[in-house]
Amino acid sequence: MRLTINFCLLFLIAGPVLAADAAARQKATDFATRAAMSNMFELDAAKVEVAKGAAEDAKQFASDILKDHGRAGPILADAAAEDGVQLPSVLDDEHKKKVEALQQSDRENIDQAYLSTQVTAHQEAVALFSDYSRNGPDGALKRASQKILPDLRMHLTRIEGLTSK
Repeated sequence: MRLTINFCLLFLIAGPVLAADAAARQKATDFATRAAMSNMFELDAAKVEVAKGAAEDAKQFASDILKDHGRAGPILADAAAEDGVQLPSVLDDEHKKKVEALQQSDRENIDQAYLSTQVTAHQEAVALFSDYSRNGPDGALKRASQKILPDLRMHLTRIEGLTSK
């Protein structure tokens, strides 16, 4: 009887802790998945712009994205591995369609198409990383989000400047 009572008390105490751990793990997984998807999309879109674009300012931005997001990807991957989170390795259908649409853009419209996708992508990325850096569970992913966020903000400022010309 005493063992049963102790066992029940253990569950009452441990239950909320286990639930909190599960919620933190789910938040980390959701963030890492969205962040990796965003990073892969921005890299793929930048490759298209570098290959097909005409405007030097857009191509330079795309080149900088390749460099900066090329560094961010391994930071995110290492942090995810440290926190025990599996990252996706390929784009989801939504992002694949955006890259395909960009690839199909004609030469006269590709720069504008690329820049407009990057405004939205960077607004979403800044919001995602800002939220996680403030509200995410402590761990490697939170530290990585805080490390990557300043570059994302800088990219957003640059892309908004390019599109306001």
